[in-house]
Amino acid sequence: MQENSSTLNIVRIGGYITFSSLKEVGNRILESFQGIIDEFELSHHDAPLLDSVDAYLLTTILHEEFGGHTLGITDADLKTNDEDEFYNSIFGGKNPQNDVAVVSTRKLGPTEINSKSDYDLYIDRTLKVSLHEVGHNFGLTDHGSYKVARNGSLCPMSKGEFNKFGYWGYVRVIIDGRGLNFCDECTYFLKNMYGYKSQSAKLLEH
Repeated sequence: MQENSSTLNIVRIGGYITFSSLKEVGNRILESFQGIIDEFELSHHDAPLLDSVDAYLLTTILHEEFGGHTLGITDADLKTNDEDEFYNSIFGGKNPQNDVAVVSTRKLGPTEINSKSDYDLYIDRTLKVSLHEVGHNFGLTDHGSYKVARNGSLCPMSKGEFNKFGYWGYVRVIIDGRGLNFCDECTYFLKNMYGYKSQSAKLLEH
């Protein structure tokens, strides 16, 4: 499903991340999806303070409340029904029955955020996981291999092997290694489905 894809609803669940930071994330998502997502709207979802929440349930609630193309960002841990505890906590996920994706910031920041550089790193990681999940909303699939964009950074859809690194190793190797530009394979798919032109292609035209 790609319903109302030109507008992205960005919904804060919890209060740790600021609206100014959400606006920064939204603007950078627009840059990565130029010609596909034209605008974003910021909203807040009132929810009880929880350490964790079921990812599928949260996407269902956000779909009922906001509908359309939605990205939820929460500071709660996102849980799945995987029996293996190693895999039942996720950085982000997309509901296959609608156009709602969710991202958890719980494991994206440094252990302690004591400086602007710490906070900037936290926002950068949030953006990169958000790009990955929004990519799923547009039909992009995970890259098991380490595919790179033309600027040398990992494609936002690179997933790699989670069990090879563990949580913090995965964050530092895969999430930190992702860039904001898509690889040729993803760019080809987006171009054929939505008329997308990558940022590098736009630069070559000018």
